[in-house]
Amino acid sequence: MRRIIGAAVLSAAAFTTAAWLHAQGREWTTAAFDAQRTGWVRTDARLTRDAVQKGALQFLWKAKFENDARQLNSLTPPILLDRLIGYRGFKALGFIGGSSDRIFAIDTDLARPYWTTHLNYSAATGGQPESSWECPGGLIAMPTRRTVLSPQAPAAGGGGARGGRSGSAVGEPGRGAAILSQQPAARGRGGAPAGPPPAPAPGGRAVAPIPFGGVDPVYAVGSDGFLHTLSSANGADMTAPVPFLPPNTKPSALVFIDGVVYTTTSSGCGAAPNAVWAIDLTADNKVTSWKTGGPDIVGTTGPAFGGDGTLYVALGNAPASGDRTYANAIVALDRATLQPKDWFSASGVEFNAAPIMIRYKSDADFVAVTANDGRLYLLDAAGLGGADHKTPLHVTAKYTAPGAGAGLAAWVSQGTYWILAPVAGAPQPGVKFAANGVAPTGGIVAFKVNENDKGAGVTLDPGWASRNLTSPLAPIIVNGLVFVASSGEYRGSGAQLSAAQRAQRSTPAVLYALDGTTGKQLWSSGTTITSFARGGLVAGAGQVYVVTYDNHLYAFGIPMEH
Repeated sequence: MRRIIGAAVLSAAAFTTAAWLHAQGREWTTAAFDAQRTGWVRTDARLTRDAVQKGALQFLWKAKFENDARQLNSLTPPILLDRLIGYRGFKALGFIGGSSDRIFAIDTDLARPYWTTHLNYSAATGGQPESSWECPGGLIAMPTRRTVLSPQAPAAGGGGARGGRSGSAVGEPGRGAAILSQQPAARGRGGAPAGPPPAPAPGGRAVAPIPFGGVDPVYAVGSDGFLHTLSSANGADMTAPVPFLPPNTKPSALVFIDGVVYTTTSSGCGAAPNAVWAIDLTADNKVTSWKTGGPDIVGTTGPAFGGDGTLYVALGNAPASGDRTYANAIVALDRATLQPKDWFSASGVEFNAAPIMIRYKSDADFVAVTANDGRLYLLDAAGLGGADHKTPLHVTAKYTAPGAGAGLAAWVSQGTYWILAPVAGAPQPGVKFAANGVAPTGGIVAFKVNENDKGAGVTLDPGWASRNLTSPLAPIIVNGLVFVASSGEYRGSGAQLSAAQRAQRSTPAVLYALDGTTGKQLWSSGTTITSFARGGLVAGAGQVYVVTYDNHLYAFGIPMEH
Protein backbone atom coordinates (compact mmCIF):
# COMPACT_ATOMS: atom_id res chain seq x y z
CA MET A 1 0.00 0.00 0.00
CA ARG A 2 2.84 2.41 0.82
CA ARG A 3 4.42 1.73 -2.56
CA ILE A 4 1.08 2.36 -4.29
CA ILE A 5 0.56 5.64 -2.44
CA GLY A 6 4.16 6.69 -3.12
CA ALA A 7 3.82 5.91 -6.80
CA ALA A 8 0.58 7.89 -6.97
CA VAL A 9 2.20 10.91 -5.31
CA LEU A 10 5.22 10.77 -7.64
CA SER A 11 2.95 10.42 -10.65
CA ALA A 12 0.87 13.41 -9.57
CA ALA A 13 4.00 15.45 -8.94
CA ALA A 14 5.41 14.54 -12.36
CA PHE A 15 2.12 15.46 -14.00
CA THR A 16 2.06 18.82 -12.21
CA THR A 17 5.67 19.58 -13.21
CA ALA A 18 5.05 18.60 -16.84
CA ALA A 19 1.82 20.58 -16.91
CA TRP A 20 3.59 23.65 -15.52
CA LEU A 21 6.33 23.50 -18.15
CA HIS A 22 3.77 22.97 -20.90
CA ALA A 23 1.59 25.80 -19.62
CA GLN A 24 4.47 28.27 -19.59
CA GLY A 25 4.58 28.15 -23.38
CA ARG A 26 0.85 28.89 -23.61
CA GLU A 27 -0.26 31.00 -20.64
CA TRP A 28 -0.01 34.78 -20.50
CA THR A 29 2.37 35.19 -17.55
CA THR A 30 4.02 38.54 -18.30
CA ALA A 31 3.61 41.66 -20.44
CA ALA A 32 3.42 40.89 -24.18
CA PHE A 33 3.01 37.17 -23.39
CA ASP A 34 6.63 35.96 -23.30
CA ALA A 35 10.14 37.00 -22.33
CA GLN A 36 10.82 38.00 -25.94
CA ARG A 37 7.74 40.34 -25.83
CA THR A 38 6.35 38.98 -29.10
CA GLY A 39 2.65 39.11 -28.15
CA TRP A 40 2.21 35.74 -29.87
CA VAL A 41 0.03 33.03 -28.33
CA ARG A 42 1.10 29.95 -30.28
CA THR A 43 -1.94 27.74 -29.77
CA ASP A 44 -5.52 28.08 -28.61
CA ALA A 45 -7.99 25.28 -29.26
CA ARG A 46 -11.09 27.51 -29.31
CA LEU A 47 -9.95 30.88 -30.60
CA THR A 48 -9.44 29.96 -34.25
CA ARG A 49 -10.04 31.56 -37.61
CA ASP A 50 -12.81 29.06 -38.40
CA ALA A 51 -14.60 29.89 -35.15
CA VAL A 52 -14.37 33.62 -35.85
CA GLN A 53 -15.61 33.25 -39.42
CA LYS A 54 -18.55 31.19 -38.17
CA GLY A 55 -19.58 34.01 -35.84
CA ALA A 56 -18.63 32.27 -32.58
CA LEU A 57 -16.46 35.14 -31.27
CA GLN A 58 -18.58 37.40 -29.06
CA PHE A 59 -18.70 39.61 -26.00
CA LEU A 60 -18.69 37.41 -22.89
CA TRP A 61 -18.67 39.65 -19.83
CA LYS A 62 -17.29 42.75 -18.17
CA ALA A 63 -16.34 43.38 -14.56
CA LYS A 64 -15.69 46.59 -12.64
CA PHE A 65 -13.03 46.88 -9.94
CA GLU A 66 -12.92 49.29 -7.00
CA ASN A 67 -9.99 51.43 -7.99
CA ASP A 68 -9.15 55.12 -8.42
CA ALA A 69 -7.31 56.15 -11.57
CA ARG A 70 -4.12 58.18 -11.22
CA GLN A 71 -3.75 60.48 -14.23
CA LEU A 72 -4.83 58.11 -17.05
CA ASN A 73 -3.54 54.98 -15.30
CA SER A 74 -6.16 52.66 -13.82
CA LEU A 75 -5.83 48.88 -14.32
CA THR A 76 -2.94 46.85 -15.67
CA PRO A 77 -3.70 44.15 -18.24
CA PRO A 78 -4.24 40.78 -16.54
CA ILE A 79 -1.84 37.91 -16.28
CA LEU A 80 -3.52 34.52 -16.49
CA LEU A 81 -3.52 31.19 -14.67
CA ASP A 82 -5.48 28.66 -16.63
CA ARG A 83 -6.04 26.10 -13.90
CA LEU A 84 -5.91 26.58 -10.15
CA ILE A 85 -6.78 23.42 -8.26
CA GLY A 86 -8.10 24.98 -5.08
CA TYR A 87 -10.49 24.29 -2.25
CA ARG A 88 -13.28 25.69 -4.42
CA GLY A 89 -12.51 23.38 -7.32
CA PHE A 90 -10.84 24.08 -10.66
CA LYS A 91 -10.55 27.79 -11.42
CA ALA A 92 -9.22 29.86 -14.30
CA LEU A 93 -7.98 33.17 -12.92
CA GLY A 94 -6.83 36.57 -14.11
CA PHE A 95 -4.69 38.84 -11.91
CA ILE A 96 -4.97 42.61 -12.44
CA GLY A 97 -3.06 45.45 -10.82
CA GLY A 98 -4.95 48.57 -9.76
CA SER A 99 -3.41 52.03 -9.48
CA SER A 100 -4.75 52.26 -5.90
CA ASP A 101 -2.12 49.69 -4.83
CA ARG A 102 -4.49 46.75 -5.18
CA ILE A 103 -4.19 43.35 -6.84
CA PHE A 104 -7.45 41.76 -8.01
CA ALA A 105 -8.11 38.14 -8.91
CA ILE A 106 -11.13 37.23 -11.01
CA ASP A 107 -12.57 33.92 -12.15
CA THR A 108 -12.30 34.38 -15.92
CA ASP A 109 -14.72 31.54 -16.68
CA LEU A 110 -17.55 32.88 -14.52
CA ALA A 111 -16.65 36.60 -14.26
CA ARG A 112 -16.74 36.39 -10.46
CA PRO A 113 -14.34 38.17 -8.09
CA TYR A 114 -11.98 35.69 -6.43
CA TRP A 115 -9.92 37.83 -4.06
CA THR A 116 -8.58 41.36 -3.61
CA THR A 117 -5.33 42.30 -1.88
CA HIS A 118 -4.29 45.80 -0.84
CA LEU A 119 -0.53 46.36 -0.86
CA ASN A 120 0.09 48.47 2.23
CA TYR A 121 2.53 51.35 1.75
CA SER A 122 5.62 50.40 3.77
CA ALA A 123 8.32 52.85 2.68
CA ALA A 124 9.50 55.34 5.31
CA THR A 125 8.87 58.39 3.12
CA GLY A 126 5.72 59.83 4.64
CA GLY A 127 3.47 58.50 1.88
CA GLN A 128 2.97 59.05 -1.82
CA PRO A 129 3.79 62.44 -3.39
CA GLU A 130 1.27 64.34 -5.46
CA SER A 131 0.47 62.70 -8.76
CA SER A 132 1.69 64.28 -12.01
CA TRP A 133 1.51 63.41 -15.70
CA GLU A 134 5.11 62.15 -15.84
CA CYS A 135 5.00 60.54 -12.40
CA PRO A 136 1.43 59.34 -11.73
CA GLY A 137 2.35 57.21 -8.73
CA GLY A 138 0.37 54.25 -7.46
CA LEU A 139 0.75 50.71 -8.71
CA ILE A 140 1.93 50.99 -12.31
CA ALA A 141 3.87 47.79 -13.02
CA MET A 142 1.96 44.86 -14.52
CA PRO A 143 2.39 41.84 -12.19
CA THR A 144 4.04 38.63 -13.34
CA ARG A 145 3.98 34.91 -12.81
CA ARG A 146 6.92 32.62 -13.39
CA THR A 147 7.94 32.90 -17.03
CA VAL A 148 10.22 30.55 -18.93
CA LEU A 149 13.07 32.04 -20.93
CA SER A 150 11.69 30.52 -24.15
CA PRO A 151 8.13 29.40 -25.00
CA GLN A 152 7.64 25.79 -25.95
CA ALA A 153 6.63 24.73 -29.43
CA PRO A 154 2.91 24.62 -30.28
CA ALA A 155 1.33 21.24 -29.74
CA ALA A 156 -0.22 19.54 -32.74
CA GLY A 157 -3.94 20.12 -32.72
CA GLY A 158 -3.64 23.13 -30.45
CA GLY A 159 -4.69 21.68 -27.10
CA GLY A 160 -7.08 19.43 -25.35
CA ALA A 161 -10.14 19.62 -23.17
CA ARG A 162 -11.48 22.87 -21.75
CA GLY A 163 -10.44 24.76 -24.83
CA GLY A 164 -6.74 24.24 -24.55
CA ARG A 165 -6.33 25.16 -20.90
CA SER A 166 -3.23 23.67 -19.41
CA GLY A 167 -1.08 23.95 -16.34
CA SER A 168 -2.03 23.79 -12.74
CA ALA A 169 -1.38 25.03 -9.27
CA VAL A 170 -2.65 23.46 -6.11
CA GLY A 171 -3.72 25.42 -3.09
CA GLU A 172 -6.08 26.21 -0.28
CA PRO A 173 -6.39 29.30 1.92
CA GLY A 174 -3.18 30.08 3.76
CA ARG A 175 -1.35 26.91 2.74
CA GLY A 176 0.97 25.65 0.05
CA ALA A 177 3.97 27.96 -0.40
CA ALA A 178 6.09 27.48 -3.50
CA ILE A 179 9.46 25.88 -2.93
CA LEU A 180 12.41 27.43 -4.75
CA SER A 181 14.63 24.37 -4.63
CA GLN A 182 17.46 24.20 -7.11
CA GLN A 183 17.40 21.54 -9.82
CA PRO A 184 17.99 21.48 -13.59
CA ALA A 185 15.15 23.05 -15.51
CA ALA A 186 14.31 23.21 -19.18
CA ARG A 187 15.84 26.29 -20.82
CA GLY A 188 15.78 27.65 -24.32
CA ARG A 189 17.33 30.11 -26.71
CA GLY A 190 14.08 31.88 -27.20
CA GLY A 191 12.33 33.57 -30.01
CA ALA A 192 9.09 33.69 -31.82
CA PRO A 193 9.12 30.61 -34.08
CA ALA A 194 8.25 27.10 -33.08
CA GLY A 195 10.93 24.60 -32.23
CA PRO A 196 12.05 22.14 -29.58
CA PRO A 197 13.46 23.61 -26.35
CA PRO A 198 17.23 24.08 -26.87
CA ALA A 199 19.93 23.13 -24.39
CA PRO A 200 20.49 25.09 -21.16
CA ALA A 201 22.23 28.42 -21.60
CA PRO A 202 25.72 28.63 -20.09
CA GLY A 203 25.73 30.21 -16.66
CA GLY A 204 21.95 30.23 -16.31
CA ARG A 205 20.40 29.51 -12.94
CA ALA A 206 17.69 26.85 -12.54
CA VAL A 207 14.59 27.05 -10.39
CA ALA A 208 12.29 24.11 -9.83
CA PRO A 209 8.73 24.27 -11.13
CA ILE A 210 5.91 24.61 -8.63
CA PRO A 211 5.95 21.34 -6.67
CA PHE A 212 2.96 19.09 -6.16
CA GLY A 213 0.93 20.64 -3.34
CA GLY A 214 2.45 24.09 -3.94
CA VAL A 215 0.82 27.34 -4.99
CA ASP A 216 1.81 29.36 -8.04
CA PRO A 217 2.91 32.84 -6.89
CA VAL A 218 1.93 36.21 -8.35
CA TYR A 219 4.70 38.81 -8.10
CA ALA A 220 3.70 42.46 -7.73
CA VAL A 221 5.39 45.70 -6.69
CA GLY A 222 3.43 48.53 -5.07
CA SER A 223 4.11 52.24 -5.08
CA ASP A 224 6.39 51.83 -2.05
CA GLY A 225 8.79 49.72 -4.14
CA PHE A 226 8.36 46.53 -2.09
CA LEU A 227 8.06 43.26 -3.99
CA HIS A 228 5.20 40.99 -2.90
CA THR A 229 5.02 37.25 -3.51
CA LEU A 230 1.29 36.56 -3.39
CA SER A 231 -0.50 33.24 -3.31
CA SER A 232 -2.62 32.84 -6.42
CA ALA A 233 -5.12 30.92 -4.28
CA ASN A 234 -6.00 33.71 -1.85
CA GLY A 235 -3.80 36.79 -2.45
CA ALA A 236 -1.94 36.44 0.85
CA ASP A 237 1.77 37.25 1.12
CA MET A 238 3.59 33.93 0.92
CA THR A 239 6.75 35.56 2.28
CA ALA A 240 7.35 38.97 3.83
CA PRO A 241 7.46 41.79 1.23
CA VAL A 242 11.04 42.79 0.40
CA PRO A 243 12.51 46.14 -0.70
CA PHE A 244 13.13 46.18 -4.44
CA LEU A 245 12.77 49.67 -5.96
CA PRO A 246 12.98 53.14 -4.47
CA PRO A 247 9.49 54.33 -3.50
CA ASN A 248 7.22 56.27 -5.87
CA THR A 249 9.07 55.32 -9.05
CA LYS A 250 7.62 54.67 -12.51
CA PRO A 251 8.37 51.00 -13.18
CA SER A 252 7.66 48.96 -16.29
CA ALA A 253 5.99 45.54 -16.20
CA LEU A 254 7.63 42.89 -14.03
CA VAL A 255 8.96 39.58 -15.34
CA PHE A 256 10.13 36.58 -13.26
CA ILE A 257 12.74 34.42 -14.98
CA ASP A 258 14.83 31.74 -13.26
CA GLY A 259 14.31 33.10 -9.77
CA VAL A 260 14.96 36.75 -10.65
CA VAL A 261 12.37 39.52 -11.07
CA TYR A 262 13.29 42.29 -13.53
CA THR A 263 11.85 45.72 -14.30
CA THR A 264 12.94 49.23 -15.34
CA THR A 265 12.31 52.71 -13.96
CA SER A 266 11.95 55.91 -15.99
CA SER A 267 11.15 59.63 -15.92
CA GLY A 268 13.22 60.14 -12.76
CA CYS A 269 10.13 59.53 -10.63
CA GLY A 270 10.61 59.24 -6.89
CA ALA A 271 14.01 60.92 -7.31
CA ALA A 272 15.23 57.51 -8.49
CA PRO A 273 17.64 57.02 -11.39
CA ASN A 274 16.42 55.73 -14.73
CA ALA A 275 17.64 52.16 -14.49
CA VAL A 276 17.19 48.43 -15.07
CA TRP A 277 16.58 46.53 -11.83
CA ALA A 278 16.78 42.87 -10.80
CA ILE A 279 16.07 41.15 -7.49
CA ASP A 280 17.35 37.60 -7.05
CA LEU A 281 14.87 35.67 -4.91
CA THR A 282 17.26 32.70 -4.73
CA ALA A 283 20.16 34.75 -3.31
CA ASP A 284 18.84 36.53 -0.21
CA ASN A 285 16.82 38.99 -2.30
CA LYS A 286 19.94 40.67 -3.67
CA VAL A 287 19.09 43.77 -5.74
CA THR A 288 21.20 44.70 -8.76
CA SER A 289 20.74 47.72 -11.04
CA TRP A 290 22.21 49.41 -14.08
CA LYS A 291 21.75 53.17 -14.32
CA THR A 292 21.46 54.80 -17.72
CA GLY A 293 23.19 58.02 -16.69
CA GLY A 294 20.19 60.11 -17.72
CA PRO A 295 18.27 58.77 -20.73
CA ASP A 296 14.80 57.38 -20.16
CA ILE A 297 14.15 53.68 -20.68
CA VAL A 298 11.17 53.69 -23.02
CA GLY A 299 8.20 51.35 -23.22
CA THR A 300 5.99 49.75 -20.58
CA THR A 301 6.66 46.04 -21.14
CA GLY A 302 10.13 45.94 -19.57
CA PRO A 303 13.27 44.29 -20.94
CA ALA A 304 13.16 41.78 -23.79
CA PHE A 305 15.26 38.63 -23.39
CA GLY A 306 17.43 36.79 -25.86
CA GLY A 307 17.77 33.04 -25.78
CA ASP A 308 20.98 33.23 -23.74
CA GLY A 309 19.29 35.44 -21.15
CA THR A 310 20.74 38.73 -22.39
CA LEU A 311 18.45 41.70 -21.62
CA TYR A 312 17.66 44.34 -24.24
CA VAL A 313 16.29 47.80 -23.47
CA ALA A 314 15.61 50.90 -25.56
CA LEU A 315 16.76 54.32 -24.37
CA GLY A 316 15.48 57.70 -25.47
CA ASN A 317 17.01 61.15 -25.41
CA ALA A 318 19.29 62.25 -22.59
CA PRO A 319 18.79 65.52 -20.71
CA ALA A 320 21.27 68.25 -21.58
CA SER A 321 23.16 67.69 -18.33
CA GLY A 322 23.03 63.89 -18.49
CA ASP A 323 25.44 61.24 -19.70
CA ARG A 324 24.84 60.77 -23.44
CA THR A 325 26.85 57.55 -23.81
CA TYR A 326 23.69 55.50 -24.37
CA ALA A 327 21.27 58.21 -25.55
CA ASN A 328 18.97 56.98 -28.33
CA ALA A 329 20.41 53.49 -28.04
CA ILE A 330 19.47 49.83 -27.80
CA VAL A 331 21.59 48.33 -25.03
CA ALA A 332 22.30 44.64 -24.36
CA LEU A 333 22.90 43.82 -20.68
CA ASP A 334 24.38 40.76 -19.01
CA ARG A 335 21.65 38.96 -17.07
CA ALA A 336 23.78 38.41 -13.96
CA THR A 337 25.57 41.74 -13.60
CA LEU A 338 23.27 44.03 -15.63
CA GLN A 339 26.36 45.54 -17.20
CA PRO A 340 26.36 46.57 -20.91
CA LYS A 341 27.62 43.93 -23.36
CA ASP A 342 26.83 45.72 -26.62
CA TRP A 343 24.76 48.58 -27.99
CA PHE A 344 23.41 50.26 -31.10
CA SER A 345 22.94 54.02 -31.19
CA ALA A 346 21.28 56.29 -33.73
CA SER A 347 21.68 59.97 -33.06
CA GLY A 348 18.42 61.90 -32.75
CA VAL A 349 16.02 59.09 -33.62
CA GLU A 350 14.49 58.82 -30.10
CA PHE A 351 13.38 55.22 -29.67
CA ASN A 352 9.78 55.15 -28.46
CA ALA A 353 8.91 51.56 -27.48
CA ALA A 354 10.48 48.55 -25.82
CA PRO A 355 12.31 46.19 -28.21
CA ILE A 356 11.17 42.68 -29.07
CA MET A 357 13.25 39.59 -29.89
CA ILE A 358 12.79 37.35 -32.93
CA ARG A 359 14.39 33.92 -33.32
CA TYR A 360 14.94 33.77 -37.09
CA LYS A 361 15.17 30.32 -38.70
CA SER A 362 16.55 28.80 -35.49
CA ASP A 363 20.02 30.26 -35.97
CA ALA A 364 19.80 34.02 -35.45
CA ASP A 365 18.35 36.36 -32.83
CA PHE A 366 17.08 39.67 -34.16
CA VAL A 367 16.01 42.75 -32.20
CA ALA A 368 13.21 44.93 -33.58
CA VAL A 369 12.38 48.40 -32.28
CA THR A 370 10.63 51.60 -33.43
CA ALA A 371 11.61 55.25 -33.13
CA ASN A 372 10.01 58.67 -33.48
CA ASP A 373 11.68 59.12 -36.85
CA GLY A 374 8.85 56.88 -38.10
CA ARG A 375 11.02 53.88 -38.94
CA LEU A 376 11.38 50.28 -37.80
CA TYR A 377 14.91 49.11 -36.96
CA LEU A 378 16.10 45.49 -37.23
CA LEU A 379 19.33 44.60 -35.39
CA ASP A 380 21.42 41.45 -35.21
CA ALA A 381 21.74 40.39 -31.56
CA ALA A 382 25.17 38.93 -32.37
CA GLY A 383 26.42 42.47 -33.03
CA LEU A 384 23.77 45.13 -32.43
CA GLY A 385 25.40 47.93 -34.39
CA GLY A 386 28.50 46.42 -35.89
CA ALA A 387 32.00 47.58 -35.07
CA ASP A 388 30.95 51.24 -34.89
CA HIS A 389 27.73 50.52 -32.89
CA LYS A 390 25.81 52.50 -35.51
CA THR A 391 25.08 50.02 -38.31
CA PRO A 392 21.66 48.29 -38.17
CA LEU A 393 20.88 45.06 -39.97
CA HIS A 394 18.05 46.89 -41.76
CA VAL A 395 15.97 50.02 -41.31
CA THR A 396 12.69 50.69 -43.11
CA ALA A 397 11.65 53.85 -44.86
CA LYS A 398 9.49 56.23 -42.84
CA TYR A 399 6.00 54.70 -42.54
CA THR A 400 4.44 56.63 -39.64
CA ALA A 401 4.32 60.02 -37.98
CA PRO A 402 6.03 60.36 -34.57
CA GLY A 403 4.28 58.98 -31.50
CA ALA A 404 3.47 55.43 -32.63
CA GLY A 405 5.13 53.84 -29.62
CA ALA A 406 2.52 51.39 -28.36
CA GLY A 407 4.73 48.37 -29.06
CA LEU A 408 5.52 45.70 -31.63
CA ALA A 409 4.45 42.08 -32.07
CA ALA A 410 5.93 39.21 -34.08
CA TRP A 411 4.85 35.78 -35.29
CA VAL A 412 5.55 33.08 -37.85
CA SER A 413 3.14 31.59 -40.38
CA GLN A 414 4.17 28.78 -42.77
CA GLY A 415 7.78 29.90 -42.75
CA THR A 416 7.01 33.62 -43.14
CA TYR A 417 8.20 35.87 -40.33
CA TRP A 418 5.97 38.87 -39.61
CA ILE A 419 6.50 42.00 -37.52
CA LEU A 420 3.48 44.15 -36.68
CA ALA A 421 3.85 47.83 -35.81
CA PRO A 422 1.40 50.61 -34.84
CA VAL A 423 0.98 53.68 -37.03
CA ALA A 424 0.11 57.20 -35.91
CA GLY A 425 -1.67 59.44 -38.37
CA ALA A 426 -2.18 59.09 -42.10
CA PRO A 427 -0.02 56.77 -44.28
CA GLN A 428 3.37 58.16 -45.26
CA PRO A 429 4.40 58.47 -48.92
CA GLY A 430 7.03 56.12 -50.26
CA VAL A 431 6.01 52.92 -48.42
CA LYS A 432 3.40 50.80 -50.17
CA PHE A 433 1.33 48.45 -48.04
CA ALA A 434 -1.65 46.39 -49.18
CA ALA A 435 -4.34 48.65 -47.71
CA ASN A 436 -7.58 47.56 -46.04
CA GLY A 437 -9.35 50.86 -46.40
CA VAL A 438 -8.57 54.50 -45.74
CA ALA A 439 -6.73 55.04 -42.45
CA PRO A 440 -6.40 58.76 -41.70
CA THR A 441 -5.82 58.50 -37.93
CA GLY A 442 -3.62 55.40 -37.69
CA GLY A 443 -3.58 51.63 -37.73
CA ILE A 444 -1.34 48.58 -37.74
CA VAL A 445 1.11 47.67 -40.50
CA ALA A 446 2.77 44.32 -41.18
CA PHE A 447 6.32 43.77 -42.40
CA LYS A 448 7.76 40.51 -43.69
CA VAL A 449 11.29 39.52 -42.72
CA ASN A 450 13.02 38.37 -45.91
CA GLU A 451 16.48 37.31 -46.99
CA ASN A 452 17.13 39.32 -50.11
CA ASP A 453 18.16 37.10 -53.02
CA LYS A 454 20.32 39.88 -54.46
CA GLY A 455 22.82 39.73 -51.62
CA ALA A 456 21.39 42.68 -49.70
CA GLY A 457 21.00 40.59 -46.53
CA VAL A 458 17.87 40.53 -44.37
CA THR A 459 15.23 43.14 -45.16
CA LEU A 460 11.84 44.22 -43.86
CA ASP A 461 9.37 44.28 -46.75
CA PRO A 462 5.97 46.01 -46.47
CA GLY A 463 3.01 43.63 -46.23
CA TRP A 464 -0.46 44.88 -45.31
CA ALA A 465 -1.97 47.87 -43.54
CA SER A 466 -5.05 47.56 -41.33
CA ARG A 467 -8.30 49.48 -41.31
CA ASN A 468 -8.38 52.87 -39.59
CA LEU A 469 -7.67 52.86 -35.83
CA THR A 470 -7.50 55.67 -33.28
CA SER A 471 -4.40 55.53 -31.08
CA PRO A 472 -3.92 51.77 -31.61
CA LEU A 473 -2.60 49.56 -28.84
CA ALA A 474 0.15 47.02 -29.49
CA PRO A 475 -1.34 44.09 -31.45
CA ILE A 476 -1.33 40.46 -30.32
CA ILE A 477 -1.54 37.23 -32.33
CA VAL A 478 -3.50 34.06 -31.53
CA ASN A 479 -3.55 31.14 -33.98
CA GLY A 480 -2.83 33.42 -36.93
CA LEU A 481 -5.51 35.90 -35.86
CA VAL A 482 -4.28 39.42 -35.20
CA PHE A 483 -6.20 41.24 -32.47
CA VAL A 484 -5.90 45.01 -32.51
CA ALA A 485 -7.62 47.73 -30.52
CA SER A 486 -8.55 51.23 -31.52
CA SER A 487 -7.90 52.54 -28.00
CA GLY A 488 -9.79 55.81 -28.45
CA GLU A 489 -7.31 57.64 -26.21
CA TYR A 490 -6.83 61.31 -27.07
CA ARG A 491 -3.12 61.86 -27.69
CA GLY A 492 -3.24 65.37 -29.03
CA SER A 493 -0.31 67.75 -28.75
CA GLY A 494 -1.91 70.04 -26.17
CA ALA A 495 0.82 69.92 -23.53
CA GLN A 496 -1.26 71.79 -20.98
CA LEU A 497 -4.24 69.45 -21.04
CA SER A 498 -4.97 67.73 -17.75
CA ALA A 499 -5.68 64.01 -17.49
CA ALA A 500 -9.36 64.83 -16.99
CA GLN A 501 -9.41 66.89 -20.18
CA ARG A 502 -7.69 64.12 -22.12
CA ALA A 503 -10.15 61.59 -20.78
CA GLN A 504 -13.05 63.83 -21.83
CA ARG A 505 -11.70 64.09 -25.39
CA SER A 506 -11.15 60.34 -25.70
CA THR A 507 -13.65 57.95 -27.30
CA PRO A 508 -14.62 54.33 -26.53
CA ALA A 509 -12.26 51.58 -27.58
CA VAL A 510 -13.07 48.98 -30.25
CA LEU A 511 -11.48 45.53 -30.50
CA TYR A 512 -10.95 43.94 -33.93
CA ALA A 513 -9.88 40.52 -35.19
CA LEU A 514 -7.88 40.59 -38.43
CA ASP A 515 -6.59 37.94 -40.78
CA GLY A 516 -2.89 37.63 -39.99
CA THR A 517 -1.68 37.34 -43.59
CA THR A 518 -3.89 40.00 -45.23
CA GLY A 519 -5.01 42.34 -42.45
CA LYS A 520 -8.63 41.89 -43.54
CA GLN A 521 -11.15 42.59 -40.79
CA LEU A 522 -12.94 39.44 -39.62
CA TRP A 523 -14.77 40.72 -36.53
CA SER A 524 -15.42 43.83 -34.44
CA SER A 525 -16.62 44.47 -30.89
CA GLY A 526 -18.71 47.37 -32.19
CA THR A 527 -20.09 49.63 -29.44
CA THR A 528 -19.71 47.14 -26.59
CA ILE A 529 -16.81 48.94 -24.86
CA THR A 530 -17.89 52.26 -23.35
CA SER A 531 -14.56 53.82 -22.28
CA PHE A 532 -11.12 54.24 -23.83
CA ALA A 533 -8.36 51.67 -23.32
CA ARG A 534 -4.78 52.26 -22.24
CA GLY A 535 -3.29 48.93 -21.14
CA GLY A 536 -2.33 46.25 -23.62
CA LEU A 537 -4.37 43.33 -24.93
CA VAL A 538 -4.15 39.86 -23.37
CA ALA A 539 -5.43 36.49 -24.63
CA GLY A 540 -5.68 32.93 -23.42
CA ALA A 541 -7.92 29.85 -23.36
CA GLY A 542 -10.38 31.11 -25.93
CA GLN A 543 -10.73 34.65 -24.57
CA VAL A 544 -9.29 38.13 -25.30
CA TYR A 545 -9.18 40.78 -22.57
CA VAL A 546 -9.26 44.58 -22.68
CA VAL A 547 -8.89 46.90 -19.66
CA THR A 548 -10.37 50.39 -19.81
CA TYR A 549 -9.81 53.72 -18.09
CA ASP A 550 -13.07 53.41 -16.12
CA ASN A 551 -11.72 50.36 -14.25
CA HIS A 552 -13.46 47.67 -16.27
CA LEU A 553 -12.12 44.42 -17.63
CA TYR A 554 -13.86 43.20 -20.81
CA ALA A 555 -13.72 39.60 -21.99
CA PHE A 556 -14.43 38.55 -25.57
CA GLY A 557 -14.14 35.01 -26.83
CA ILE A 558 -15.67 31.70 -27.75
CA PRO A 559 -18.34 30.71 -25.17
CA MET A 560 -17.71 27.55 -23.21
CA GLU A 561 -20.43 25.46 -21.58
CA HIS A 562 -20.28 25.12 -17.78
